Amino acid sequence: MGKEAIGFCSTSSKHYKEEMRTAKREKNKKVMMSKHRIELGDALLATYLNPETKNLLIKCLETAGFYVNSTENGLVSVHIKQEKLPTTTESKKSNTPQSIFPSIPRLREVFEFIELNYYQSIRLKEVAQAVGYSSAYLTDLVRRLSGKTVNNWIIERRIAEASTLLLETNYSVEQIALDVGYQNINHFYRQFRDFHQTTPQRWRKKQRSHALL
Repeated sequence: MGKEAIGFCSTSSKHYKEEMRTAKREKNKKVMMSKHRIELGDALLATYLNPETKNLLIKCLETAGFYVNSTENGLVSVHIKQEKLPTTTESKKSNTPQSIFPSIPRLREVFEFIELNYYQSIRLKEVAQAVGYSSAYLTDLVRRLSGKTVNNWIIERRIAEASTLLLETNYSVEQIALDVGYQNINHFYRQFRDFHQTTPQRWRKKQRSHALL
């Protein structure tokens, strides 16, 4: 019975960790990250074990992420702990110093979609479909309220992330370009130069040298 309990705990731990990794990978889906939880319901485990084995089981369950309610009458009542994942705002704070997007209520969904999908091959058409507008209407709306086009915002978000990776990692420029959504390295070079007036390599070297001063 002790081996079965420990095996259950090990399986639960792996399941829990895999669920968390999967949730993080689902970046392109609109999920309420701040309210995400794994709910397996309460479970009652018959444990008719000696005290030493029972204590080992409880420690294992707690390590796996379970909360032990009680251990009365030879039963261990447990439920999974709520794991709070970072909210969209918290994620942005951890990845970039400040969001590049302005606070415009009518464009909130537009900016959220770009934030969650900028690293994929998205353009105006995909953004318009996601928020339920025609491409022409969305183009006019975004330009009128923000002074930029949808594609401008996609490019700016990609360049912002590329700049962060250039500073904080030693990834090659080619790898960074792919990571932020570019399929054509020359296209990335052109847009980076338009934004920073220099090449990615020179920008990285200059920014890192300034950081040492």
